[in-house]
Amino acid sequence: MNWQPSNPTMRALLNAFIQEAPEIYAVGGFVRDQLLGKTKDLADLDLVTSYSAMAIAKQVADRVGWAYYPLDEGRDMGRLVFTANVGEPLVCDVARMRGDTIETDLLARDFTINAMAVAYTKNQVPRLIDVVGGEADLKQKLVRRVNMASLAEDPVRMLRAVRLCQQLGFSLDLETRQQIERISDTLNATSPERLRDELWKIMALEQPDQGLEELRRLGLLRHALGR
Repeated sequence: MNWQPSNPTMRALLNAFIQEAPEIYAVGGFVRDQLLGKTKDLADLDLVTSYSAMAIAKQVADRVGWAYYPLDEGRDMGRLVFTANVGEPLVCDVARMRGDTIETDLLARDFTINAMAVAYTKNQVPRLIDVVGGEADLKQKLVRRVNMASLAEDPVRMLRAVRLCQQLGFSLDLETRQQIERISDTLNATSPERLRDELWKIMALEQPDQGLEELRRLGLLRHALGR
C-alpha cells in the first residue's frame, strides 16, 4: 500500500511533518480512502501527534509556505491552508492525540472505518494501525460504531452515519442501527449549528432524497428539524 498522497503539494507537506515530528499519524478519511483506492484529488488531511500539535504545525507551515491558523488552543489544534492550488484550497488539520497512545485516540472516534491511522516515522516504512476492525468493515461495506459510547457521547454522529452510508454506498451495521433508533431523541441536545452542517452535507450528496428518507426511517429527521 502506498501511504503517500497522490497530490504532490500534499505529499510535500506530509513529508515535512515526518521530518519535523518524531512520529506523526494520518487519521480519518485519508486512511479510509487510501484503502478504498480513492487516492485522487485529496484536498484535506487530518494528522495527530503526541507532541505539541500547534507548535509543530506552525513550524511546518513556515517551512513549506502554507498559511497557519490556530483552531483550538485548549485542545491543541492547528490548521494549515494552501490556497495557490487549482480548485479548492488544500487543508491540513493537526491535533494532539486524545489519550496517551494512538490506540486510545482511535477508540474515541466515531466509526470503525474512520478509526484507523497510518504511523509515519522518519526513515521507516509507514504502517497501518487498525484496532477496531475498520479494514474488515471497509471490505464488507459496513458503517459500524466503534463502541456503544461512540454515538451516545456525540449524537450528531448519528447523522454522520447516514451520510457515510450514502456517500460510500455502504450499509449500516445492525447494532449501530438499533442504537440509533433507541437514542434518536438525543439529537435534541445537539447545537442547531452542528445539525445544520451535517444536514447540508447530506443535501450535497448526489441523491439527497435517499439520505433524508433514511433519516426518517431511523427517527432522526423529526429531531433534526423539529427546532
